[in-house]
Amino acid sequence: MTPAYLDLARAHAPLLMIVAPLLGAALTLVTGAARVSWVVACVAAGIGAYAAIDFASVVLGGAGQAIAGVGVALFVDGVGSFAAALLASVAAVTILAVGASLKDSGAAVAPLALALVLCIASGWIGALVARDLIAIVAAVETAWLASVGLVMLNAQRGRGALNGALRMLSYGGVGAAFMLLGAGMIARATGSFAIDALPLAHIQAHNLAAAGAALIVLGLAVKGAVAPMHAWAAAAVGRLPTTYVLGIGVLSVLGALSALVRFSAYAIAAPEIGAAISATLAVLGAASVIVGSVQAVGARNLLRLTAYAGASQAGCVLLSIALGSPAGFAAALMQLVAFSAAAMALYGGAAAGRVQSLEMLDGYGQRAPLASAAITLGALSLMGAPLTIGFLGRWRLVEAGVGAGWWWAAALVVVASLAGVFYGGRLIERMYFRRANAAYAGERGVWRIALAPALIVAIATVTIGVAPGFLLRAAAAASLKLTGLAS
Repeated sequence: MTPAYLDLARAHAPLLMIVAPLLGAALTLVTGAARVSWVVACVAAGIGAYAAIDFASVVLGGAGQAIAGVGVALFVDGVGSFAAALLASVAAVTILAVGASLKDSGAAVAPLALALVLCIASGWIGALVARDLIAIVAAVETAWLASVGLVMLNAQRGRGALNGALRMLSYGGVGAAFMLLGAGMIARATGSFAIDALPLAHIQAHNLAAAGAALIVLGLAVKGAVAPMHAWAAAAVGRLPTTYVLGIGVLSVLGALSALVRFSAYAIAAPEIGAAISATLAVLGAASVIVGSVQAVGARNLLRLTAYAGASQAGCVLLSIALGSPAGFAAALMQLVAFSAAAMALYGGAAAGRVQSLEMLDGYGQRAPLASAAITLGALSLMGAPLTIGFLGRWRLVEAGVGAGWWWAAALVVVASLAGVFYGGRLIERMYFRRANAAYAGERGVWRIALAPALIVAIATVTIGVAPGFLLRAAAAASLKLTGLAS
């Protein structure tokens, strides 16, 4: 019976990836108790992650995968399967890490926070497997509103979180309007809301379709904290005192960037509008690299610095997509892994000691060795140091850019790395070459070990540059199956 159940689960894997976190969210609210809710959330996130990873291994392994018809319009492609597995894995680690801060949240708030993190994951995964543009917009907004709610839970601690939530609502509202308008324009120009119809349709109204696709790109870029449309990110994460920052700074941003990569794969493949979308992505990517790097250099808050560095990394993702080639999309997927690893390492290391200002890092290496190791490797990855996943992602972008004659894109990668050397080196210098000027503020109870797996996973992912063969093969397979696997 077990093999039959496994085959049934695999046939419904895309739906299971969405439903498992949603059911887990409902159960966490029903249980009520903080610790019990956390266990339930961990199980739900683990099931979703297993289903996503198993499904991606089958799809990207070349065996193909049939999707059972359940009345839901789903569409599987290489980018969606790769990104969904990455997103589900990050969600599972995030839920596990939240256990270290349940005491700070309070018994009444903790189940709701866990439910919102699960809803964020479910929403973004839904956007990665949906076929209809309206369904994609609905999934994106579900995840976004859950993210706003997660920030609002911390508003009682100070006005900073409330300001971040209000910025997210305003910026997200603009992004939602862009996406809805863009979906309508594309449907008008192509006669269909199906995302896979975009590269196949003979588009008569070229300008209308190009403008619609550009609006969807802009809407997702806002939610992905792409500079200069990223003011909400620093405001939202800069005051969050708990590991819930992983849900906003890593999970939500990763989901938006993944959805952006997936939509762009279809838009660029349309001959009539591909060049215009590529130019839009290139401009946004270049601006994000420059603005994010400059702001990260001047940041004095570790959480804000990480958000700005993430904007720079998002710019590299957009530059990779703009190339419009299989090598470019493979580089974009590697950049997504590099972003999630570095962000988890920095945010997780900061959460271990409740670090916010850079001054709180002084002497951190002696007080929190594991957290300091995570921050160090995250900083090295942002620099693009050899033997880190950050180096591998940027090197792939340089290769793809030079191969396409985009020397200026390679130069921007160098700029991002030089900026990373400055602000990343500053973090390392404070942790290991300065004396502590404040008492350690981290959790000292037994539940602090819940954060350890997140730090270990971040360290392992950052150092995957030592032996990246399986990840490179997965990214290459996904880039070759960009739009080719229908339900």
